[in-house]
Amino acid sequence: MGTWTWLFVIGQALSTLLLLQASEEIIPRVTIQYGSPERTVSRFEADGLNYFTTLLLSKDGSTLYIGGRESLFSLNSSNFMSPEDQLQLEWKADDRNKKECFSKGKDSERDCQNYIKILLPVNSTHLYTCGTYAFSPNCTYIRIADFSLETSSSGNVLVEDCKGRCPFDPKYKTTAIMVDGEMYAGTISNFQGNDPIIYKSHDSRISLKTENALNWLQDPVFVGSAHIPESLPQGNPVGDDDKVYFFFSESGTEFDFFENTIVSRIARVCKGDLGGDRVLQRRWTSFLKAQLLCIRQEDGFPFNVLQDMFVLTPGEKHWNSTIFYGVFTSQWNRGGAGGSAVCAFNMHDVQKAFDGLYKEVNRETRQWYTYTHSVPEPRPGACITNKVRNMKINSSLQMPDRVLNFIKDHFLMDSAIRSNPLLLQPQMRYQQISVQRVRGLTQTFDVMFLGTDDGRLHKAVSVAGKEHIIEEIKLFKNSQPVEELLIDHNKGLVYVSSRSMVLQIPVSNCSMYRTCGECILARDPYCAWSKKGCHTVPHHTHMHEAHLKHWVQDVENADTEKHCKNFNNTISAGRFGPVTEDPLVPCEKVVLDSKAQNSLSCKLLSNLANRLWIHNGKEINSSYLVLQNGDLILLSSPERLGTYECWSLEDDFRKLMVKYCVEPEGVMKKTTTTRSPKTEVVIQSVSVIDKVVNSSSFVSSKSHSSKSYWYEFLIMTALFIVVVVTATLIVLYKKRNQMKSILKTADHADKQNKSLRKNGKPAESLPLNGTSAPIPASDHKGYQTLNDNYIISTPVHDPVNMNAVLASEKRPLNVKDTHVEISPSCQRPRVRLGSEIRDSVV
Repeated sequence: MGTWTWLFVIGQALSTLLLLQASEEIIPRVTIQYGSPERTVSRFEADGLNYFTTLLLSKDGSTLYIGGRESLFSLNSSNFMSPEDQLQLEWKADDRNKKECFSKGKDSERDCQNYIKILLPVNSTHLYTCGTYAFSPNCTYIRIADFSLETSSSGNVLVEDCKGRCPFDPKYKTTAIMVDGEMYAGTISNFQGNDPIIYKSHDSRISLKTENALNWLQDPVFVGSAHIPESLPQGNPVGDDDKVYFFFSESGTEFDFFENTIVSRIARVCKGDLGGDRVLQRRWTSFLKAQLLCIRQEDGFPFNVLQDMFVLTPGEKHWNSTIFYGVFTSQWNRGGAGGSAVCAFNMHDVQKAFDGLYKEVNRETRQWYTYTHSVPEPRPGACITNKVRNMKINSSLQMPDRVLNFIKDHFLMDSAIRSNPLLLQPQMRYQQISVQRVRGLTQTFDVMFLGTDDGRLHKAVSVAGKEHIIEEIKLFKNSQPVEELLIDHNKGLVYVSSRSMVLQIPVSNCSMYRTCGECILARDPYCAWSKKGCHTVPHHTHMHEAHLKHWVQDVENADTEKHCKNFNNTISAGRFGPVTEDPLVPCEKVVLDSKAQNSLSCKLLSNLANRLWIHNGKEINSSYLVLQNGDLILLSSPERLGTYECWSLEDDFRKLMVKYCVEPEGVMKKTTTTRSPKTEVVIQSVSVIDKVVNSSSFVSSKSHSSKSYWYEFLIMTALFIVVVVTATLIVLYKKRNQMKSILKTADHADKQNKSLRKNGKPAESLPLNGTSAPIPASDHKGYQTLNDNYIISTPVHDPVNMNAVLASEKRPLNVKDTHVEISPSCQRPRVRLGSEIRDSVV
């Protein structure tokens, strides 16, 4: 039973590992390489300056503010790369702070600088910004009119100590939001980095923070915050208060595991919270937190580390339709390539968790339990509502002490807020997310923009219950993570920041799709096909039905046969349908080099499409070689002459990508002067070995369009070998006693079968001449006794030769040679017979 138990446990572990590695990755339909002219990307860089990790867009979208290391920038969004429209503001840490930072053991170049971590609008005339300021956090105000630092009446820069709002260390993440002139921040508030805090500050009102002595936060990493106007609409019967939500990951102390388990959290506080009167003075009385659980549906594998959160609210009055989009990774993928998932949580589930049962912590044992007893009234952690006002309680200062004492140890909710991944990538790590709700021709879609840790931008949409990645843009020449994403909804722009630059990218690129089939298959909610081509849908106007019939869009089904049959520049047919001539694609006449191997290239727009090579009207067979990148290798033979067509096949859509007319070398020399240079090309001579090296591998023409499962095969083979070896070792271990007895029996049989000499002695005890060795006179009787004992214990032995017994063996035992000893450790008398010691029996 034990053997099968171990095999079951190992099988379960290997199955989980296999599911992680072999999960199918969602492939982007279109990949835009770095520097490609097919996608407009504007880049902002500053010589000698970096760490552009803080972005702020003005309310009208005309100006983008950037916070970097010891500098801030103001850029015109309409002329993003124009130097004339770029303003720079230096805000460096002074020499005194830098020296103090260096004296405390920090790196002068890396740590002892001023890193801008917070950039928020205060009103129509000023911005509020905070920086690490050489491990001495400071905040100041910026005048928007001339983009300069606000000064006092004496001319000095107005600087505030912002401990509790901005971290000391630039490597720590922070989040902040401005609500009605009050700043809410989640950060690390001390030099050592072990004092996390959620803080509200205002000059004219009481500042509030979390209670660190009660361990409300456990080493959190803040990723975002949001204000939800739950008091709207005004005059509603509930009369609830607005809430500020914080999103972070922290250590899960409620889980009693050997390994430190990280959990994702959503926490909330009430905007009108003023703290307690006698209990929880200047502390939050409405702080509650719950677990966000993003788990894979197939096997329950958790993605427990929150990387970023985007809060999508349709409108202030429709706050109850808010959706929380989060990017998650797993702490158990940390050592490998890793993976990531996108989960969405709705407001109904969030409110249900905060209105549910509490967890209770035992302060002595640090154990957490579900609290099932009665809860005091008004409900602890809730905001002031009309129901509470009817109890003559109009603010948190009037809350009963029993309610505030209860919240000290019951700040964690029992129910987790669960969701399954909308988008799951087993080999890719998303770090940032931003979402825009787009109105298509017939319905709305939530388009997600996702930044990766290696500098790629994905645009994805959910169609038919599955995620579809519309395009992938490689943003940087050298790999670097995406630090922040920001969408300008009015102008249709997305801003991407990294440590070295900031990029401006249009949200759509409809002109890239030149046919109706490509426009439909893109499934881009921003794009629709009209008689004039693929264009951006005018979302700001409601189109009349008469005008709507000239536009075509099918994000859900991508039915090209239905929508594109009236357009002659697109062929919509099944994969096995007839191949017809496309007059819009010219035939590129090429010469076949007879002295070397030749190749024909075919570039596809879609990564989801398959290539189909046609030679003289027939599909090529297995005698042709097609490389992994789709290039067709040609041999110098008369059978390889003629017309070659490369078709792109995607669903029921077929498009001719390129057409070659291959002729012998002699014919091309005679006619090359009469042909148009636009349709002539001499294919590059290249050896097959070079092509294979450059393309990593080649496949036959029958299998070049199929997916390779070589990686999965290797994983399965390795796991099978591990299971077989483990099972064998377990079986051998269980049968170890039987194996020992078998080995002992074999050993004894070998000894018995040894051939003996004529005198009965084993060969190894005889001298070299083969004669009997003389037996030396024994000084002690005990030596012979040990020999006798050995002979008695031996199953088969030679008969004793009585003639060879020495005279000393025959003489009687001398009593004088007998001695009686009593050992101090063993009081039983022992008798010495010569050198033999035996226990005496009394």
